Amino acid sequence: MNSRLLLAFLCLASFSTGCIVVDEDDRAYPGDVSFLWTFEGLRCDQSREVFGVNVEIPGESLHNGGRYACNTGGVDGITLHDFRAGSYTYILTAVDVQNRVVYEARGTFRIDGNVTVRADLMGEGDPASYALLNWTFPGNASCGQAGVASVDITLDDQAPANFPCFEGQRSPGLQTPDLAPGEHFIEFIARDASGNPLYYYNGGLVTQAYNPVSASYNLYAVGGAAISWRFSDGSVTRDCPSSTLEVGVNFQDTATGEWVYGALGDWQLCQDKPITYSFLRPGTYKVSLYAKNGNTEYRSNSNMAPILVRAHQFPGPNDALEVTMFRQ
Repeated sequence: MNSRLLLAFLCLASFSTGCIVVDEDDRAYPGDVSFLWTFEGLRCDQSREVFGVNVEIPGESLHNGGRYACNTGGVDGITLHDFRAGSYTYILTAVDVQNRVVYEARGTFRIDGNVTVRADLMGEGDPASYALLNWTFPGNASCGQAGVASVDITLDDQAPANFPCFEGQRSPGLQTPDLAPGEHFIEFIARDASGNPLYYYNGGLVTQAYNPVSASYNLYAVGGAAISWRFSDGSVTRDCPSSTLEVGVNFQDTATGEWVYGALGDWQLCQDKPITYSFLRPGTYKVSLYAKNGNTEYRSNSNMAPILVRAHQFPGPNDALEVTMFRQ
């Protein structure tokens, strides 16, 4: 028995003097849906190949079979009237004069009164689409208040690109290149006018086939640390025992217990020390170092004092913390 019927049954069985059963959609309002469309950013008068746009809403019978002119009454779009309250899916296909599909978009909307759907149709046969990116800083600070002049953005394995900070704090947002639908890696580095990193974020971006998405990210303040090392067998301390030796570096947040570089650590050539890290959240960290030379393992002392990372402070190589790794 569904929840609405169960509630009705309980009402009849009760001794109350009155009982009203209200479905979720009974509290919503019917309305119209207005589709406003573009074609990979182009208007109807800029996309000469588009003759009209076909609208399909499964379960709904539309006027003229859902075939509409690209521009109606001076508006690139169409308003469809009198929908019941509820959720709907839609498919928009822009066609040429021979009714061949040239652009497409898919999505959903919900009617609770009148609603507007803005859709940027993408090239038919190519499911790639883009994202509109926005970013914020702690306290919802503006770029100027946060001291940020520009933001570096890295998508997947593409080279980083630098953008003025304000482009991610205005509507509709910074448009990415077209991306295949699915999961993507994205990284932000917010810098001051001198290029110093102030805020950071990395994580995921999910794009959809034919359908641009909006994504907002909250960048967090960062600070830095510089780490160097040496090796000890308990009596003699020395430098790198091998030119090809690698050292695994990791930082454990003492407040959360989380490791910054997961279970694997960040591996660096021994001779490249000192190593500077610029994207750590402010806080205290336990530093852990590990190396293996042949059959000999070296580890840092697990009881060493944690380091303090302060927001917007970045120790240089000359201020590096030198950590001794002991032979196991």
